[in-house]
Amino acid sequence: MNNPRPLPKLSIPDTIVGPWKPRVWEQTATEVIKALADPDQREAARERLAACGPAVAPPLIEELLDTASPVPAWEIEMVLSKRIGPAAYDEVLAALATASDEESRRRLSATFSAFGTVDRYKEALGHPSASVRKSAAIGIQYACSVDYGREPNPDVDYGRVIDALIPLLADPDPGVAQRAMWVLSMLGPGVVEPLRRVRRHGPGRLRAGALSVLAAVGGEEALSAADRAAVERLIRIKLPHDQARPLDTCFTSWFAVPGGDQQGVVDVLDLYDARPATFALGLSIGAHDSHDGAEYGRVYVTPEVDGWTLVLGPWCNPVDPERAEDVLRVVTELSRRYGRAQAYYFGEQGGGSGWLVAEDGNVIRRCSGSWDTDDARYSLGEPLPEERAACVEEGITPPGDDPADDGENEEEWADLAPYLAPELAGRLGVNPFDLGPDTTVWGAGIVALTPYAREHGKPATGAYAI
Repeated sequence: MNNPRPLPKLSIPDTIVGPWKPRVWEQTATEVIKALADPDQREAARERLAACGPAVAPPLIEELLDTASPVPAWEIEMVLSKRIGPAAYDEVLAALATASDEESRRRLSATFSAFGTVDRYKEALGHPSASVRKSAAIGIQYACSVDYGREPNPDVDYGRVIDALIPLLADPDPGVAQRAMWVLSMLGPGVVEPLRRVRRHGPGRLRAGALSVLAAVGGEEALSAADRAAVERLIRIKLPHDQARPLDTCFTSWFAVPGGDQQGVVDVLDLYDARPATFALGLSIGAHDSHDGAEYGRVYVTPEVDGWTLVLGPWCNPVDPERAEDVLRVVTELSRRYGRAQAYYFGEQGGGSGWLVAEDGNVIRRCSGSWDTDDARYSLGEPLPEERAACVEEGITPPGDDPADDGENEEEWADLAPYLAPELAGRLGVNPFDLGPDTTVWGAGIVALTPYAREHGKPATGAYAI
């Protein structure tokens, strides 16, 4: 505000309990709310609005829902949830329950879930509005989560909260059911026994959600022997009809070996504790392992896909500083046995590319493209014909082909290389991102542990798609 108006001299007691005209009060409240947009007047405005109590909640909510308002939404959220506090809860709940558009629901949900009133949230889990139920679960998450080392809330009876959330696992609204699963998985080990009871005794509509939460909280170890057997049986049932799907994990690393000698690949790589896995399970594990700190202890080995066997997991990254030399060794060994072998890395959102190609026990090429000054340390061999072809298709002169180059070709190559791994994989064999229903599949996939797990311990298990 270029010429900020001074705050009106509002007499709170006279306004609340004395004679006043509604229209005058409405204008005054609006002026104070607008002052929240001015950093110089903001704190005074917060105090005056807080002193008004729940009477000022309706105009604050109206301002919150005005997408053209100069007042930051989080300022209104803070005044309602923290300065006025629980006295404004019912007004916000009523507005959320009747909100007619997604943006209004989003703003009101953020405010509603910030009150921190766990007992009121437990009541709201049974509200007819799905928006209210979901937002109440989010509020419980904020107030009670013990994820990332947070201490339990000492003012909360976690058993009662868990009992209130479990019925939402079968909520008719999928968004509410999913949120309930997420929140339960954040409440610590106290959820395990109640969910095991659901698995043993029902009701049946809650059993599937309870299984997913148990797996998320404690992995395979949290499941009963009967549940583990049921999961394995489901995988066996699905495998004969399992269709290939794109293996895209955002940060994807993989080996590619010609042919379908899955057991031979397992032997060369010294993998162990192999278990059958669908494409969905392999992708789910690969996504988990590549997003949560590069888990090197586990890989997914595909069945034969269009004449190739792929091994998926961060352990396969040919340009990872921790893994590069070992990957160079094992890919060379694979090529000695199978004539050819390759390793790739691709970071989908600007994370760069890396590739390693070996033939008959010899490294033909290794390259890293990531705009990083360390890329050169991984460079081995001369550019592949497929690299040069990719340059030509992009209208780029391949590096080294122009004696008069003043560095421009190198810069263009540096901009192209970070995106090349999937394309080169397709040119040289199979691109895992292109797998799909038309892919020819022979055999069944497996998930196996790597030599890294022998030294550093087995990876934690979790809830994965099957």
